[in-house]
Amino acid sequence: MKESQVLERPLRRARQRARLALLLASALAAPAEAGVVAVLEASGDRTAPGRLERLLETSAGEDFDPARWDDDLARLRRTELFYEVQGATTAVPGGVAARVAAKNKHSTLPVLKVKQGGGSSLLTLGLYDVNLARRLLEAGGQFERFNGRNGFAFWFRHPYGGGPRVRLGADVVAHTIDLPLLDVHGRPEAHFLNEESRATLRSSFEAGRRIRTDLNVSVYRNVFKQDDSTPLKSGRNAAFRAAQPLRSGLTASLLPKIAYGRLERAPTFLTGWEAAVGGELAAKALGSDFSFARGELELTGGLLPHPAWNIAAQARLGTKTGRDFQHKHYLGGLDSVRGFLDGQLRGDQFWHVNLEARPTLLERPSAVLQGNLFTDWAKTWDARAFGAEGFHDPVTSVGVGARLILPRVYRAVLRTDFAWTLRPIRRFGFSLGLQQFF
Repeated sequence: MKESQVLERPLRRARQRARLALLLASALAAPAEAGVVAVLEASGDRTAPGRLERLLETSAGEDFDPARWDDDLARLRRTELFYEVQGATTAVPGGVAARVAAKNKHSTLPVLKVKQGGGSSLLTLGLYDVNLARRLLEAGGQFERFNGRNGFAFWFRHPYGGGPRVRLGADVVAHTIDLPLLDVHGRPEAHFLNEESRATLRSSFEAGRRIRTDLNVSVYRNVFKQDDSTPLKSGRNAAFRAAQPLRSGLTASLLPKIAYGRLERAPTFLTGWEAAVGGELAAKALGSDFSFARGELELTGGLLPHPAWNIAAQARLGTKTGRDFQHKHYLGGLDSVRGFLDGQLRGDQFWHVNLEARPTLLERPSAVLQGNLFTDWAKTWDARAFGAEGFHDPVTSVGVGARLILPRVYRAVLRTDFAWTLRPIRRFGFSLGLQQFF
């Protein structure tokens, strides 16, 4: 490496720090509320010049709109890419100077998951970055090995593709996973592997201050292979297939969603509320082997009765047509009903409610320790009764947990939950995961 290149890097960092200091200092000046935007400056300490402006609707040369400016700052905070966002406006000759300075979170993160037991093994290794090439782009990939079968996943997200209100993305996945076929006690009903290949195009648009619309297009193929390696498994599989449809094939679907409300997500709390209606529509006219419709209503909200206490809740209600297993709703595990196994509960219809009290136990600039008291309720059922006894009854669990939050690292929340199920069976479950539940 040339000597000039070695010297250039610390000089560039010094210039960025000086620019940020000037922008933050301007916040002490009297704010300007009217006039033409004569100066627009936006800078992230680890973002390429000109990229932050693409997330702003405020433009140089146009009339300054305080409400639009506030929306721009809120949009930057909602990306969760920055641990500090400071905006300021001042009167200058010719109009208004609007300046924003943001401090980027650590953006490169590993993906690691190891699971062993119950006759299966899973290893997931990967890496992703949410500030690729210092342009706020997200790209990632991971390798999966499930019971000796290799798989992969790649994804990409563009937070300002087509404008500050538009997000675009794409996913490609090809892997082997378990098809959850468990009774309410967690015992296997049948033994099938699901070889899945999936491609998804994603788009999201902010239609207003409180309205967001999503439209995804997904094409995926499921190939089910039954494990008849023992007489017991073979007998279970035969009995299961005699009573239930389980068809391999291609699904092509549209996934629309509209959300109304405003949620404010910080590393340690969730406030505000949002209501969303979404679904999935598959039809043979789209090239799908299956025709069905799924619908879901979701309510999420939180409040902060005390600076060290956050109360958060979510409720979901869903239904579907058709009888194929890969399109059913599956509940249980870390991200729905804690204390039950992943996918243990299934049905054409479902509802579930989660309520959490999150006290902050210890807070430092670089780390926060948060407690968690929670309860989960859920029910799944079918239009046509099937399966083990107990699936039609509501399930309930309660528990305690902890969150280790690193505010300066993108979505770095290490969470542990200890859950006790109350009905229809009693059991204890422990879960460990990354990222906040909701």
